[in-house]
Amino acid sequence: MNEIKIYIKITLIFFASIVSTNIVTASDISDKNISNEKIIEKSKISFEEQVYDFGKIYIGESVKHAFKFKNLGKGELIINNVKSSCGCTAVLVSKNILHEEEEGEVEVKFNSGHYVGKVTKSVVVNSNDPENTKYKLTITGEVIEEISVNPKQINFGIVRRGDSCTKNVEIKTVPELKIDIKKVESPNPYITITNNKTGENNYAYQVTISKYDYIGKFNGIVFIYTSSSKQERIDVPFSGEIVGDLTFYPEVLSFGSVKLGQDVKKTVIVNFINKDVKIEKIEAEPGDISYMISEFNNVSAKKIDVKLGKDITIGKITGSLKIYTNSTIQPVINIPVNGEIKG
Repeated sequence: MNEIKIYIKITLIFFASIVSTNIVTASDISDKNISNEKIIEKSKISFEEQVYDFGKIYIGESVKHAFKFKNLGKGELIINNVKSSCGCTAVLVSKNILHEEEEGEVEVKFNSGHYVGKVTKSVVVNSNDPENTKYKLTITGEVIEEISVNPKQINFGIVRRGDSCTKNVEIKTVPELKIDIKKVESPNPYITITNNKTGENNYAYQVTISKYDYIGKFNGIVFIYTSSSKQERIDVPFSGEIVGDLTFYPEVLSFGSVKLGQDVKKTVIVNFINKDVKIEKIEAEPGDISYMISEFNNVSAKKIDVKLGKDITIGKITGSLKIYTNSTIQPVINIPVNGEIKG
C-alpha cells in the first residue's frame, strides 16, 4: 500500500514539472512580437534654403544657383525627378540615392529672355520622403532693361483712308551704360519716323502712317537698333485699320448647313463713316436670295436681312451680295455668300 502511494506521488511530481516547463505568459508573447517586428526606416529631405533671391539682373542675362540638401532620415532618400516651371531649368547634379546624413545638390538656372520686372519661378523635387514627396523650391528676383520702350506695341486704331495718324514712342536708356540709339526704321513704305532727343538718355520718336492705299487691317514692325550687346535690336509691332466711307460686318455671309425648306436669316450691318454716303442698290446672287434694308440703332447705320428663298435647290450655295453706294472710295461692296442646302 505504501509502495502505491509513493508511486502516485512520484508520478504527480513528474507531471507537474512537465506542465510548468510549457507555460507561456502574456509578457513572453509581447516581447517576442516586438523582437520580430521590423522597424520601418524613413527618409527625410532637408534643404539649406527654400527660396533664393538673385536680386537684379539685366534683360538677356541668366543666373544660376545650387540648392543644397541632406538626408536627415534613417532610410534611403530617393530623388525621383526634378521639375521646373517655364523660364528656368533644374537638374540634380548629385546622385539620386542618398543614405543617412549624405548631401545632394539641385542646380537651377534662370534665363531672363524677354522677362521684365519681378519674376518668380518654382522647382519641384519629387522624392520618397513620406512627409515631403513634392518639395517646392523658389527662385525670384527682378529683370531690368538696359533700354525701355513705351509703348511696347503701337496701336493706330481706325484711320480713314486718305488721313494720317501719328503715335509717340519714348525710349529710355540706363545712364551709366552709355547706350546709343543708332537707328529707328520700318520696312513699311507707308510709315515715316522722326525723332527728337529730349535728354541724354531719353529719346522721343513720332511714328506716322499716311497715304495708305488699301482698306482693311494692317500691321508691321518698327525696328530700334542700339549699341547694347544685350538688346541690339528691339522690335515694336504696330497695327491698325484703314477704313473708307463705310464699314460692314460680316465680311463673308455664311449660311452653313441648312435643311431644305428651313427658314434661315443672316444679317449684314453697314456703318456709314461719311454721313453723305448712301446705298443706291443691292444685287444678290443666286437669284433666290432675298433681302430687306432697315435702320439699325441710328441713321448712320443700316441693317440688311438676307434670307434664302423657298425655291432654292439642294446643293452648294455660292454667290455674293453686292452693295452699290455713291462713295468714290467704296462704290461697290462685294460680300461673298456660301452655304449648303441638304435634303
